[in-house]
Amino acid sequence: MIRLIPLTAMVISLAACSAEETNGSTPSASNEVSPEGIEFTLLAMPDSDDVAVQAAWPTDWAYRENTNPAAALVGAEMILAGGAEGYPEGEAAEQLADLNTEGGLYGSANDHIVGELVFERDDINEVVEIANAHLRAPLLGQSWLDRISDGITQGVREERAQPGAAGFEAIRWAVFGEHPLRNALSLYDLNPLDELTRDDITAWHAETFTRSPEAVAVAGDIDARSAGEALDTLLAGLPEQGREVKRNVSPDFTPRRILLHMPQAEVSTLAFIAPLPPTRDGGEVEDLLLTHALGSDDQSVLFDAVRTQLRASYGFGAGVNNYTREHRILFMAGEVDTNQMAEAEAVVREAYANFRQNGLEGDLADHKAPLASHFSEVADRVMVQANSALESALDEHPVERSLKQELEAVTEASLNERLDTAFPSADEFIVIAVSPDADALPEACVIITPREAAGC
Repeated sequence: MIRLIPLTAMVISLAACSAEETNGSTPSASNEVSPEGIEFTLLAMPDSDDVAVQAAWPTDWAYRENTNPAAALVGAEMILAGGAEGYPEGEAAEQLADLNTEGGLYGSANDHIVGELVFERDDINEVVEIANAHLRAPLLGQSWLDRISDGITQGVREERAQPGAAGFEAIRWAVFGEHPLRNALSLYDLNPLDELTRDDITAWHAETFTRSPEAVAVAGDIDARSAGEALDTLLAGLPEQGREVKRNVSPDFTPRRILLHMPQAEVSTLAFIAPLPPTRDGGEVEDLLLTHALGSDDQSVLFDAVRTQLRASYGFGAGVNNYTREHRILFMAGEVDTNQMAEAEAVVREAYANFRQNGLEGDLADHKAPLASHFSEVADRVMVQANSALESALDEHPVERSLKQELEAVTEASLNERLDTAFPSADEFIVIAVSPDADALPEACVIITPREAAGC
């Protein structure tokens, strides 16, 4: 399911720091190469006590027919939790906690597995040795596979019972059909979890973790030589890049109106989705400002339209999400009264069309203030800055982008241009209603299971 994401959770990859925001010392960004040839971005942050490392390994596991999509989700949790060569199960977690270190692995837009570490500078040698053992030779025990898989299964079952989640699953069927990526996006079909084996996990691990991440970033008060030596230790013993990554998918964003009939649903929901350009094309700060004004709080355009015109007790929100790094979407969604479904669709379309035509209302500085406040709060956090540098590298932006104050450069003209050239028109959305009333959305393609949306 796509969730409405708070503004503060959407801007981590855009955080920039300034001289004033790092204890009076000036940060710098540079492209570096370790003694053993690992390319990385170094964001030097003088006076910081911590160091953060992030690495992104490319993957096409979710795009392929012959893989189990649950392997990446379960495997990412197993690697650090389940022990490694020289580290019994649970021992590493205790050691890292004693060292005041945080670390983990997670999937990013189905195109990368990202590993992250943040630790006190003086503990760098011990921390990277622990992490290397778990990347290179994890135990991947069956007991941890069962434990983690059971937890994920429970979460999927709870989510799929919600009408909104079923609606977004129907949209994924409409957009991707039978492509393997569709189920990898949500695991709405529980078969991969039921069928997951340790062999699936070991195969995923073996092809994913190599000495050749697509991007690596280090942030903190550390010089290039020390950072490079730490990365060499972190990636020691891992294989060279093996198979070529191929991410072949052609989503179908043709506008459609679909109603998923769920007689047992206690509420009705309505959602709109349409594509946005990928972040590598720029405009991400404009997108954040625009979607926040469109539908992120009780002062937003959609919230006001639904409350005022429908006199509804519910709200309606908007946000941005990634199916993949290449395929990014704008969504608008919320609960609606079943007997107001058709009217709600018209109200939301009209409010969005007016917003796209007229842009932000009020003083631009007021719209920038929440974002500026967040940037200021996270400016000296090394993990945030490492993530910013990593995302910039993946999008092939200049190395110094993570230091720029992009928010200051946003103008009313740039926002209006973004609305005109990048945001979809009001009639370019796929609309999905979920309702106990099969007639709630007139002239829609009516289905009774999410899968049927592929035929609408």
